[in-house]
Amino acid sequence: MTGPPRGGAGRRPAGPTRREIVQGVRRELELAGLEAPRAEAERLVAAALAVSRSELGAAGGERVDPAQAADVARAVSRRLEGQPLQHIEGTVDFRRVRLVSDGRALIPRPETEQLIDHIAAWHRGRRAPVEALDIGVGSGAVAIALLDEGIAARVVGLDISAAALDLARANARRAGSAGLELRACPADTWSALGPDERFDLIVSNPPYVTTAEWAALDPVVRDHEPRVALDGGEDGLDAVRTIVSGAAARLREGGALFIEIGESQGHAVLGLLEAATSFSEARIALDLADRPRFARALKAARPEQPRADPDNPFRGES
Repeated sequence: MTGPPRGGAGRRPAGPTRREIVQGVRRELELAGLEAPRAEAERLVAAALAVSRSELGAAGGERVDPAQAADVARAVSRRLEGQPLQHIEGTVDFRRVRLVSDGRALIPRPETEQLIDHIAAWHRGRRAPVEALDIGVGSGAVAIALLDEGIAARVVGLDISAAALDLARANARRAGSAGLELRACPADTWSALGPDERFDLIVSNPPYVTTAEWAALDPVVRDHEPRVALDGGEDGLDAVRTIVSGAAARLREGGALFIEIGESQGHAVLGLLEAATSFSEARIALDLADRPRFARALKAARPEQPRADPDNPFRGES
């Protein structure tokens, strides 16, 4: 009677480890010329294996079975085809919440997180959460953050895209956000509101790239994020003009308008705000890269209402 063949013949060869899979993906991404290939490799493999990056690293020696390896290969293929990393991961972190991310709405950017910082500074010292209007609610990132951080008790979110509204609704459920009311928004924006509706805060991250800039965008952005959320017309200001033209009439006294803008649009947007005589103050603030990025306008407040914070970054900016 003979024993089993030497070397354990008949066994399946062990699969690669998680660490080896990450190294292989990193090499593929390097060859494709992607920036930060190691970080992207870790994120892709973690997403495909449904683990966190820390869990991926902590169990780097764990073997990957064929089904998992196939999931990783599909994720890498999607990335090499030009799909955004956030769409492959399926989620994106924004402030304190994790949002579903897909092609129905713009991927939230770090600059928009800074917009919330500016709104929070304006809100500082107010006695209670405010009522807010978010024009172009998209994924729901801004509206959900305002609710989550106690800045707003109620937010009306408008969007021209039914698909974006569906995504915002799903993200609100995911975040457990009460107080978000979503409405379809026609092209003229303001007709989505009742004649007597007023707000303490109006905020928007509107489409602000020019049509020419949109055509020249990185295909990862241009081909996978909604054009309606990016293309602001010939000069990028079509939506901004609509917002500025009607915002003051929809703000309560002491209310504020905040808009994220393109880095070359500060002077033009300031001119639009100053021409809207119902505002008592208009300012432009810089982003973390010292680029004009945020516009703020205040509606004259009654004397007993809190004054603007003298240390806010909008003071004297133009």
